[in-house]
Amino acid sequence: MTGSSAARRSTGTHAPSTVLFVCTANISRSPYAERRARQVLPPDAGAGITFASAGTPGYPGRGMDPAMAELLVARGGDASGHVSRAVDEEILRRVDLVVVFEFAHHMRLLDSFPRHRHVILGLQQAARAVRALGASRAEDAAASDAFDRVERLVSVAGQNSMSYDVEDPYGRGARAAQACADEIDQLLDVVLPFLAGREVPRLAAPPLAVPTEGTRALRPAWRLGRSAPRRALP
Repeated sequence: MTGSSAARRSTGTHAPSTVLFVCTANISRSPYAERRARQVLPPDAGAGITFASAGTPGYPGRGMDPAMAELLVARGGDASGHVSRAVDEEILRRVDLVVVFEFAHHMRLLDSFPRHRHVILGLQQAARAVRALGASRAEDAAASDAFDRVERLVSVAGQNSMSYDVEDPYGRGARAAQACADEIDQLLDVVLPFLAGREVPRLAAPPLAVPTEGTRALRPAWRLGRSAPRRALP
């Protein structure tokens, strides 16, 4: 159990469990994931869980990246009011699970905040942990509270690696942004029901139909825009 979880339980406080999404600058991937998660699990949903985001190293005071904000709004989310911030000890003391998008984020947090190492997972790593629980996950989730579900997820997660990275779409065009948003939606569709302990509305669009003979094969969405050059943050 994390320090924040233990303190709240020992006092009998029914504060929600908090999941913190962390990317590089807190302007693209992490705010998109935070706002999408809030769409299906708003604070008043009764799931006992809330969502936040931050960056490492972070570029405080910025709004959301326009490309990802446009996709968020088009998918029913709200991009207004986001202000980027950097991860610090005070933020980490108030959260129960830290979800990162790259192995580099994971390692940076481990170096800077080693006492929180037990609550840091990659998004892909977390999704794989839920899948690893198999058929028992629904029963386990339904029979526990949000704090228990977070601890269960962390306890079964394997090792993170660079192969699980959700690539940064910043400055790489609309296709890269869409591919990133699609991947995040698909992974959240795996993780959020477990964290909530129940079924939740799906975020990802239905998969594309398999091309029939004589039609041009479609490139997988995750390949779109991958070769585009990255642009440094201004």
